[in-house]
Amino acid sequence: MKSKFYIALIATFLTAYVINASARAAPVRKKLAIKAGSIITISGADIKNGTILIEDGIVKAVGKNIEIPWDAFVIEAKDRVVMPGFVLAHTSSGLDRANENVPEVPFLSTFDSIDPVSFYFEDSLRDGVVAMLVLPGNSTLLGGTGTVVKPHGLTVEDMLIKPYTGLKISLQPTGNTSRMGHMQRFRRYISDLKDYLEEYEQRKADVKEENKPFDEEIDIRKQPMVDLLNKKLTAFIYCDIAADVPKAIEIHETYKLNTVLVLGPDCYKAVGLIAQKKLPVILPPQLVVWETNEETNEEEMKVIPMIFDKAGVRFAFQTETSQYGSRYLWYQAATAVRYGMKREEALKSITLYPAQFIGVDDRLGSIQAGKEATFILLTSDPLDAQAWVDKVMIAGEIVYEKEKDQRLKKLIEKPEEVQKPKDTD
Repeated sequence: MKSKFYIALIATFLTAYVINASARAAPVRKKLAIKAGSIITISGADIKNGTILIEDGIVKAVGKNIEIPWDAFVIEAKDRVVMPGFVLAHTSSGLDRANENVPEVPFLSTFDSIDPVSFYFEDSLRDGVVAMLVLPGNSTLLGGTGTVVKPHGLTVEDMLIKPYTGLKISLQPTGNTSRMGHMQRFRRYISDLKDYLEEYEQRKADVKEENKPFDEEIDIRKQPMVDLLNKKLTAFIYCDIAADVPKAIEIHETYKLNTVLVLGPDCYKAVGLIAQKKLPVILPPQLVVWETNEETNEEEMKVIPMIFDKAGVRFAFQTETSQYGSRYLWYQAATAVRYGMKREEALKSITLYPAQFIGVDDRLGSIQAGKEATFILLTSDPLDAQAWVDKVMIAGEIVYEKEKDQRLKKLIEKPEEVQKPKDTD
């Protein structure tokens, strides 16, 4: 009798387990509505006391007086500002190493080097960043391909937004190499690659004439550069000084590449040439530099975003983790506004424009129907130094909440007052 009872009990548990497992495996259609005090859409006008409808992580509607479905979960955010999460178009942080020792490694990918448990990603999420292109550093001629990730997930696969994105070319010579020698190395690499491709196509043609199958694939070490030349990848060309910009444009025009320039502080001097070629750029973290006027011998302040903005160059900001202010994308945008840039353009430079540069603007960068519900909920205006990122939503899921951020609490909580010993007299 006991054995029959145990068998029945085990069968009951197994049945319940199977039912629960099936329930977990079944698709769940989530409907959400965010009722916000203010919505910064980026793609259109700001909306006061608006509503965002979300289904399965995608924005269905945004505006005022929107009817909320009866089965939608409502997030009350009447005292919050909702806007697209910040997008970082270029970073070499979060890697186990920024550069390789070999000067030409286009076949390497940051996918294999990203450290998901790096505090950099935790800090980025806390700061409102929802997507970033992680590229190799600037000290390798051909540094390899990048990976677009969100700063949330236990593995790189969990974090992944878009693999195989962009290829870094750095015009900053390293070691004892001159700029002339650096460019010659690049031209020699391209020349050798073209010779290889001609021989490859000839072998392919020969086999075709013999009516035989051709199963030879392009060398995987060369494939990224081939994809670059075929515009399947974007060239992110780093220019350390203004003198590098003409060389970058030469590469862009000679090989007809999709190009984004990653600039050093000195490169504002080449803004006219960049504007003429209508190339998008990523500004250096240092937005204000001082230069001595050769005629007056006086120090002059140069505000880099204003120089590019006045020239009509579209740009994105980047950050520097070692500097307090320039660690934050909102600070970079606020600095530009302080010196005269239009607020709308500054906000686009930390949302929509970087999303365009890294090829994810169909999903991110603005709040509009059809795009991902990937937002940040702020306690006040995004350019207000006293604003906090209260919540971060990625694809309809709340992945960060300030009130549950234990590490932040320890950083900002007031130390307990030390009680004075009682007088024993």
